[in-house]
Amino acid sequence: MSISTFLRKKIVNIALLIAGGLILIQFIRPGIKNPPVTKDIQVPPDVAQVLRVSCYDCHSNETKLKWFDKIAPASWLVAGHIRDGRKALNFSHWDSLSAGDQKASLFLSVNQAMLGAMPLPSYTTFHGEARLTEKDINTLKTYVGGLAPVKVSDTSRITVAQQQFSKWATGALPAVQAVQPAPNGIAYIHDYRDWQIVNISDRFDNGTMRVILGNDIAIQAINRHQTNPWPNGAIFAKVAWEQLTDSNLVANTGELKQVEFMIKDDKKYAGTAGWGWARWKGNELKPYGKTLTFTQECVNCHQPMKGNDFVFTPAMADADRPDKVVNGAQLQLITSVIDNKRQTHTVLLGNAIAVQHARSGAAGAYPTGAILTLATWSQQEDAHWFGAKIPQHLQTVETVKVGTTTTYEGHQAPSWKQLPAADHTDRINYITHLKASVIFN
Repeated sequence: MSISTFLRKKIVNIALLIAGGLILIQFIRPGIKNPPVTKDIQVPPDVAQVLRVSCYDCHSNETKLKWFDKIAPASWLVAGHIRDGRKALNFSHWDSLSAGDQKASLFLSVNQAMLGAMPLPSYTTFHGEARLTEKDINTLKTYVGGLAPVKVSDTSRITVAQQQFSKWATGALPAVQAVQPAPNGIAYIHDYRDWQIVNISDRFDNGTMRVILGNDIAIQAINRHQTNPWPNGAIFAKVAWEQLTDSNLVANTGELKQVEFMIKDDKKYAGTAGWGWARWKGNELKPYGKTLTFTQECVNCHQPMKGNDFVFTPAMADADRPDKVVNGAQLQLITSVIDNKRQTHTVLLGNAIAVQHARSGAAGAYPTGAILTLATWSQQEDAHWFGAKIPQHLQTVETVKVGTTTTYEGHQAPSWKQLPAADHTDRINYITHLKASVIFN
């Protein structure tokens, strides 16, 4: 037998083995089923059409498989996508979600679509009709954006916030030592509240306002413009409060909803994108997540920001940082205010004396030596998160210094010259009477 004949027979035998294997694995079915629909999402026809074409195959009980989706091993991959998709969000079980979770799921879905994470590129490669067009995304944005109007807060929400503040100021809330670690072993970091501000966010999608704080390593990286990637040891704390909105559409911080941390260590947390993730919720500071797998939820949400080291909200530019523009002081957070009519976001900062007084909830004037700085930014839509607004430009920085006489200084963009001397009693009263936000220690 010649070598060429031997090779041909070997190739034929290998081909037959492969063909036989492909035939045999067709009997191993993943069992893709469509369970009953308990209640479908109720949306306008144009929105429903987009969801059905681009989302329902993986996120509903109305999956429609093409012929090639049924051939193994592709069918195994498809089955996995459907299983994971339904677990994350199932439009056929819409009634299983609370109203708040329904809205949050829709905003998250729109953001995943805008950032190109959904539908999965591996899916649209073979299901081109599922690709979302700009028109499709705008249809979803128009509908979902209308689900989050600015609402005046009712008495019950104000009462809840007041009760939480009273417990916090009097030390009636659980001691940090009693707070349980996250399922992945990360412990609650009690001194985050004295870190410096990295950025702020108005999450109008869920009615919260947020402040992102950074530890010394994170702040040093920002000052050196070395934030992609962030250095090991950098830690972010994100604090979220419910917005209490009055009849003038001015929102102050209400009940503290959650505190979450991102801890950079590309070796220790190599399995979760180089970051350690942890979150605590409510008065009890209850750790989020039932098992260690909750971290994958965090990674998946941040995956579209892989090119930005998985960080959604960047640090403020130097030109928009009050410490860089005017006084250079390293002041700590006291509270935050959003004016929805003026489209501004304001943060009150203070030195140690001012912060201690404000966080104690004590009545009366600030003690001598207290320094308060009120910084106000214009707002812009967050390019990385539909449903959020972040600072655009720093507009004003006002400083009140308490001594034998209380003094006021105001600086305004773009020149940052001190405002002319005048009677600023109203501004001093406003700044010194802002109530501190609850910041668990």
